Amino acid sequence: MDKKVLLKRISKKSGIKLPPIEDQNDNQIKTIIDVDPDFYTLVDGRPIRPDTSIRKYKKYIKEVALKRTFHGFLLDEILRIDKDIKTERKIYETASKHFSECQESFNKFLADDNNKTIVVMKKSDNLDKELANQIEEHKKANYELASLRSKLQYIDETLQILISFQKFLYNAAPVLWQDNNKLNLVTSNLDIFTLDSDIFCEINVNSVIEKLRELPPAVLYFEKPAQILIIFQSLEQQNLNYLLKTVELRSEKNRFLKSASLLEDLLRNELDFIQEQMHSVQKAIEEDEKREKELKEEFYNILNDKIKYLICSESVLKISNYVEFAYEQLIGPNETQLSTLDQVLALEQEYNSVMLELSAFDLNEVKSIEKIIYDDGAREIKQAKEAAKILKDVDKLTKRLKISYNLKNNL
Repeated sequence: MDKKVLLKRISKKSGIKLPPIEDQNDNQIKTIIDVDPDFYTLVDGRPIRPDTSIRKYKKYIKEVALKRTFHGFLLDEILRIDKDIKTERKIYETASKHFSECQESFNKFLADDNNKTIVVMKKSDNLDKELANQIEEHKKANYELASLRSKLQYIDETLQILISFQKFLYNAAPVLWQDNNKLNLVTSNLDIFTLDSDIFCEINVNSVIEKLRELPPAVLYFEKPAQILIIFQSLEQQNLNYLLKTVELRSEKNRFLKSASLLEDLLRNELDFIQEQMHSVQKAIEEDEKREKELKEEFYNILNDKIKYLICSESVLKISNYVEFAYEQLIGPNETQLSTLDQVLALEQEYNSVMLELSAFDLNEVKSIEKIIYDDGAREIKQAKEAAKILKDVDKLTKRLKISYNLKNNL
């Protein structure tokens, strides 16, 4: 085996990357120049120096140690591989020996059991023939069973049809006859013949007899088919009469519905008219109520503003005082407790009478007298103002005197 191939296998198994191995058969002699040509080459004018580099010395020692360890590692791997080959060879020899023993024992087994297998094969052939015969018999029995089932099913269906016919004829018979001859009619299906999938199962004959006894007796009102035809003819006549009656009633019904629709239209029109009148009346009521509210508000406004002014204002009070004064001066004292309006009317009458009397006098004299009266009135007003002023001054003096008098008393 090549050393390089062995080295690759060992490096793959161990996972260690080893340096390449130099060929030991290289017999070429290395000189000093081959070791370090740049250093040991002869140069003109310079002597050759010995190699005294410590770094290169350490490098050489490391390389020697590495190669020795690698050599020992390779020897260990070679020994391990030889040992594995020996163990595998032993395992192969034991396995081949065991295989040969098993092969010999199997051959002996085949030789011993050959006769037994022949006997078993003969028995299996005989059983196969018997099974084929039994299958044929089973098919025949199944065919007979299917035919019996079809016959029983046909009988059961015909029985159900007959029971339904009996029910129809019984219901078509008169009611009085039904009351006298009451029958318990069958409403559900009667499973008289119940067959299982097991062909060896025996049929209970007693249960079949009991189920047949439960069926209603064959009592019929109709003895001939013509009786049914007569009944159907009478039914057709009754239906025809009913149809004629329905046609007559339908015409009456249509008239009634038409009159009802007309009456409904009239009532609807009347209701619409009444509703319109109600709306108009309601609208008028709303307008009257609105007008009432407006008049009420206006009345209260007048009552609060104008009437209050006409009754309680200062000018009205002055006028009433003037009227009373004029009435007392011209006519006399108000002993009868006349109202202001009556007093004004009395003054108006007095004024009219005075004006009538004055109309008889000369206008120039009247004017001169009016002037004198106005002058006297103006003078009296002036005197009244002066008197009022003097009265105010007197009031002030009295107040001051009272204050001074009170101060003296306090001291």
